[in-house]
This record gives sequence, C-alpha cells and structure tokens, in this order.
Amino acid sequence: MPRKRKPARLFQRKDDGAWVILDEGRQIRTGYGDGFHEAAEEALSTYIAGKKRQDDRVREPSEISVGEILVHYGEEKVKAVHDKDRLLYTIRALSPYWGDLRLSEIDIDKCRGYSAWRKRAAWTVRREMNTLNAAVKYALATRRISHAPIVTLPEKGVANDRWLTEAEAQRLLKVSAPHVRRFIKIALYTGRRKTAITRLKWMPSIDSGWVDLNSGVIHFLGKAEAETKKRKGMVKMPRTLFAEMKTWTQEGSHVVSFNGAPIDRIDKAFRAAASRAGLEDVTPHTLKHTAVTWAFMRGMTLEDATAYFATSRETLENVYRSYSPDALKNAAEIMDWKI
Repeated sequence: MPRKRKPARLFQRKDDGAWVILDEGRQIRTGYGDGFHEAAEEALSTYIAGKKRQDDRVREPSEISVGEILVHYGEEKVKAVHDKDRLLYTIRALSPYWGDLRLSEIDIDKCRGYSAWRKRAAWTVRREMNTLNAAVKYALATRRISHAPIVTLPEKGVANDRWLTEAEAQRLLKVSAPHVRRFIKIALYTGRRKTAITRLKWMPSIDSGWVDLNSGVIHFLGKAEAETKKRKGMVKMPRTLFAEMKTWTQEGSHVVSFNGAPIDRIDKAFRAAASRAGLEDVTPHTLKHTAVTWAFMRGMTLEDATAYFATSRETLENVYRSYSPDALKNAAEIMDWKI
C-alpha cells in the first residue's frame, strides 16, 4: 500500500531556535522562536485547518496522485471486505507503477504499459486493474475528484481449462498434509472457493460460514453476512462427505485448521502438495473447476448445478456445460440429416 503521508508537525530548529512546520518535506516558518511554543502550536492548528479546507474541496484529477486515491480506497474498503490480505496485496502491487502518477495521467497507453510492466497472467493484471478502476470510481462517488479518467482493462483472456482426473485427485490427497486434505475434500464435494472453505467454523457464526453436523448442511455465509457477486450460499452435504466430516477431530474453531489455528491462506501448502503429486498448473481454484466438471460429466442438470454450486447460469453454460454427455445432443440429432 502506498506510504501514508506524515501529518504536519512542529519542529524547533537547532541553529536559530525557530519553530517551523514540517509538511511533506517542506519547512514552513511560524514566525515564532524559543519561548513561544504555545503560539507556534496555535500557528500549526491554523495551518492544519487551512490545509483541511483545501483537501476537502473537490479536486481536479491533475491535483491528486493515484497513490492518494488508492490509500483512500484501501482505508475505507478494508473495513468491509472479507479477504483483507488480497485487497492490500493488490494495492501494493499497483503502487510502484501508479502511485506517483497524477490521476490525470491515466490513459490507455499507461494502462497497457502496466500490463507489460507487471509481467503476470492476464487475469491477475485484469483483477488488479479492476481494483484501480474501483478506487477511481470511489474517489468520484465520495467527491474527492471532479471527474474520473477512463481505466482501460486488459482482455479477460482464455479461461483455464485445467481440471483433475479422479486418479490425479487421489494422488493429491495421498500426499497432502491433514489440513490440506480436509480443504481438498470439501472443495471437491462442494465446488466452493478457497476463502469460503478456509473460513468455515464448527459452530454457528454471524460473520463466517459454518457446518451443521445435525442436518448435514454447510452454510458458507455467516448469519449476518450479505451475499456478494462471489456467491457462497449453502449446500446439502453428499453422504460420503457428511459421514467423513463427522469423524474429523474438532481442533479449534475452524474446520480447516493447523495445530488448532485458522488457516489464513492455503496456497503455499496446496502448491507443495501438488508438487509432491507431480501435478502442474494446479491451484486451489482448480478444485472448484474439477467439482463442477465432474458434476456435468455425471449428468447434473444446469438448473441443479446453478443452485448447488451457487454459480451463475451464464458461467456454467459458457465454461462447463460442454462436459455434459447430453450437451447439444438434441441439436446434433436434429442436424443428423442424410445427404
């Protein structure tokens, strides 16, 4: 995250004893010297009040840096988002390239330049640029700026088609640490994203998902949580997962834990397990892709999949439905004319 500016403050010079105001690398004289500390404090208060009036006005994009916009957005949004680490990581990734630029300097060439400078996968760059776009729009909505430049996003790129065969899944489970094995099992049986799984608790919760071992239902949202675009919902556990989960030791508050402590990020341990299993291009999200792909291969309907996986119909049709043995079967039969 861009470094937050130090507030204006008093400093007494050693050479002449004068009280000055230090602000953004500048020294502003108060007109007071040794023995007039209270008067200098009053001068500082007057200076800060005047500066606040200046900061509170709606500014032109040329008068504010992208770094200030990112700090403003991050400080507000970090209070509400679930994955705070990801938000802060994204802002830190954006800052070296964008932080010192004026907001007015954002244009299509700078946006394309970021993609080349970042040297990451297209979907990673697009996600980061989406955060920049959200920060700019938030600054406009909160009247920090008079108007907003256009943030040009890179193309979405081709969706990763990697999914595990059952043999690969067994190899992965065999070499995984116990907490990673739990994570994999839940992911393959429910098709949920990693954060929804790592946040699961054993007891009902208002701010996190939880498991009901009486009814065999997993609630991926806390009782007081609102649904987001990354839908979580709830799911009735398949019999195999339900039976196995009832045998799991409940160490700590979370279902997936390490030595009784919650797991903030599963990625490193998962990558290590995938490496031991000899699997390439496999991430935690591959498990969701695998679960949905297997479901369609075994004949799950689009309607059931939409509800079970809490995934939009559009995504299921565009990404997964081709794996169904009945996909376009009727259309193929209609087109089967003799010529």
